[in-house]
Amino acid sequence: MPLSTDDLDIATTSITNSLDAVSKAIQQHATALRQNSSDLRRALRILCTVTDSQTSKLVITGIGKSFHIGKKLAATLTSIGTRAVSLHATEALHGDLGIIGHGDCVLALSYSGETHEVVELASVIHGMRTQENPMHVWMVGMGKSHASELGALCDAWIACPVDAELSQVGAPTVSSSLMLAIGDAVAVMLMERRRFGPRDFARYHPGGALGGLSRKAGDAPVVCPVQQTCSPPMLELDGNDIR
Repeated sequence: MPLSTDDLDIATTSITNSLDAVSKAIQQHATALRQNSSDLRRALRILCTVTDSQTSKLVITGIGKSFHIGKKLAATLTSIGTRAVSLHATEALHGDLGIIGHGDCVLALSYSGETHEVVELASVIHGMRTQENPMHVWMVGMGKSHASELGALCDAWIACPVDAELSQVGAPTVSSSLMLAIGDAVAVMLMERRRFGPRDFARYHPGGALGGLSRKAGDAPVVCPVQQTCSPPMLELDGNDIR
């Protein structure tokens, strides 16, 4: 049945209101970080040190929608020359844990911070830090609050609380959008930190319209090889820093 003009007006208003709500949440979070960024700074010290390394990588994990956000973020990071992979928390507990290596950082996405599979994976990773098996793996969480089971197991936390989701059923909408926006912002920060330009991007994304545009715009010299920062490391980390 074709939509009436009134139906289309209602639908359009619903969509624009939802976009306003998501935009407001992102802006509120940016304002909050400008006022207090201590937790974010701790997380960034770990993330930048690991991504600056020639041997370590970022492993992004979660389940459900958080896992799909992690897949997108891993894809964005690899397109800018950062070693990153996505790992489903359930699959990790059933044989894929071997993808995590010494010096890696696991970025665990769980808005509630109570997702059973993600918490269990974080607990297993803590077991890698024993004297019998001294594998040093960093844990950074992203979700509503570090005051959670997952937060207690993480070395740093990136908070992304929201006042409410878009619908009464509570399906992840505003929270998932904010989580994705923060991840993209981290990727942009890494590009700026390395002075990663169009020519660099074209090296890892040669196909499609983006690849063509990057090649055309890539007249500027390549400043930094991939995985090499143009700035001094933010923090030298070793196993003694892991709590």
